[in-house]
Amino acid sequence: MKVAIPLFKDRVSPRFDVCPEIWVVELKDGEMVNQEKWKMESLNLYQRLDQLSSKGVDKLICGGIDSLCLYHLGNSGIDVIHNVAGEASEVLNLFIRGVLRPGFYCNGKRGKGFCTWRRGFHGRRNVDAERKMREGHNL
Repeated sequence: MKVAIPLFKDRVSPRFDVCPEIWVVELKDGEMVNQEKWKMESLNLYQRLDQLSSKGVDKLICGGIDSLCLYHLGNSGIDVIHNVAGEASEVLNLFIRGVLRPGFYCNGKRGKGFCTWRRGFHGRRNVDAERKMREGHNL
């Protein structure tokens, strides 16, 4: 599975359409087998969308994204987890553990901060995963 995360420095970019680069990670059985960073500064919105679909990305984890992009990516078979904020490596780790979902916010570095779901986003909370995270379980 190929997962793409738009970056602004070492964090998830707040906007997909203006991110300077995208971190693409290939996962196999929950382990990272390959990673690369794509420069996106010179690409327009449609070129960005086409690059994701032509390079075989399966999932996009991003901050803000407009409905046009969601529609285009959905038609290309790319699943999007949006409205996510935090350090990109932490967000990827949460995705691998199966607890990341839309509206997720991670504050802090290397486990010294907190992670929570923002209020007001659609979808049900994963209460079990929240409890395990509070108790420090490895998911």
